[in-house]
Amino acid sequence: MDIFNLVLLTLHNLTRWAVVVFGVLAIVRGFSGWLGKKPWKKLDNQTGLWYNNLFDIQLLLGIVLFFSRGWQSALLNFGAVAGTSSVRFFAMEHWLLMLIGLILAHVGRVQSKKAHSDVAKHKRAALWFLASFVLLLVAIPWPFMAGYGRPLLRFFGLF
Repeated sequence: MDIFNLVLLTLHNLTRWAVVVFGVLAIVRGFSGWLGKKPWKKLDNQTGLWYNNLFDIQLLLGIVLFFSRGWQSALLNFGAVAGTSSVRFFAMEHWLLMLIGLILAHVGRVQSKKAHSDVAKHKRAALWFLASFVLLLVAIPWPFMAGYGRPLLRFFGLF
């Protein structure tokens, strides 16, 4: 594997964990604010912002990785792609679920900013970010996924 793809894979993997961490933080802050009827604070807004921004970076890295590794040819031959689960996962399911998850995260951020009360802001953030996060978790190629699982951590080919 060339150094460019090695760096991209590492960055894509490390960014995944940042997205997961900020997703959990945004969801926890949303639910605790909603259920605890807490005021909407600057940190609540910033946590959702970081979740969205890191998810954006993750998607951008994924798109560059997708095209740098030659996956675009799979888009022209859906029949062959659909017949092989590991190819179908990366050529279709992974990026599509991630894109939908990213859209839900952005909708959640916008909806939470538009809400009129603090509790409504928290509720919208909690529910939209949770929906986004579920799709994120489903779309990650976990190591236990036979045929297309990936290591939990990649670091420039060292592990």
